[in-house]
Amino acid sequence: MVYIRERPDSNFASLPHDRYDIVTKDALQKFPEDILKTVLERADFKFIEFVEGKFTTVEVRQIDSLIKVQLDDQIVLVHIEFQVSDSTSPNMVRRNGGYLGRCYEMYGLPILSHVIYLRPNAGGNDPGGYRQDVPNHRFIVEYKVIRLIQLDGQSVFDEQNAGLMPFAPLMQPPAGMERLQWAIQCNERTKTLSLPSNIRSNLLVSQWVMSGLIHPHQAIANFIKGGIVQESSVYQHLVETAGEERYQRGIQQGTEQGARQGTIRSLCGVLEFRFDGHAVQALRPALESIQDLQRLEELHQEALRAETFEAFARTLGMNGNEQ
Repeated sequence: MVYIRERPDSNFASLPHDRYDIVTKDALQKFPEDILKTVLERADFKFIEFVEGKFTTVEVRQIDSLIKVQLDDQIVLVHIEFQVSDSTSPNMVRRNGGYLGRCYEMYGLPILSHVIYLRPNAGGNDPGGYRQDVPNHRFIVEYKVIRLIQLDGQSVFDEQNAGLMPFAPLMQPPAGMERLQWAIQCNERTKTLSLPSNIRSNLLVSQWVMSGLIHPHQAIANFIKGGIVQESSVYQHLVETAGEERYQRGIQQGTEQGARQGTIRSLCGVLEFRFDGHAVQALRPALESIQDLQRLEELHQEALRAETFEAFARTLGMNGNEQ
């Protein structure tokens, strides 16, 4: 039986709310041609550039990605919207219709729109558009619905499509293979890729985040063991974004205390993930005694970098005299 959760495992609580946006946009920015080949189902195109997708009306709206592409002799915009679950308020048809209208208003170019659903149970009822058949007032919006669960995951590795490797654990596994076993295999195969170590580490962190949509955290804990997080700019972005979210929550509560407590919880979570949980709890009183939020943020970064738990404890001990 496939284990599918409606929300991420509690161990992912220290990651920022927009973790999936960060991962999907990083993959698209670094490997646009790989993903374009999949959504366009052709390779005879020329990638030109990413274009601005932020529109201001009464409020600011921003779509995921707009890419200017040359198809044959025509310049078009390729719109790619990553969607974790079904959109309900408004639904995806109305939401995407609004996006595409604003895109055409701003750029006046043909638009090839795609909505990519991440969760296996999402997107099944998306009709892919809207048709108003009123004589003399026809209005048609069409976009391509792509559900990752319907894509062949094995082909991603057969074709060495690095841009889709973060999403491969959410795709259809080989016949007879359980979903969790497939996610683990994706991770192991990615670790053997002949890529620069920082790029490989980013792919592994992204797979970890995406796999957290459908698998419990303890089952995928080995995805980012070792020095992977230290080399990954994606992980650093996630940590920095989470830190900013904690700080803003503290400000909204009228005090830095909320941000401080959130940083301590996140710091302990990193240490428990990387090292011995019982030893981490022994350090908690020392962490709780630190009132300076900036120092706690610095210790959070050190928790990511430290080679051993003892090395982190020594750093904390040195800071302890300066509280």
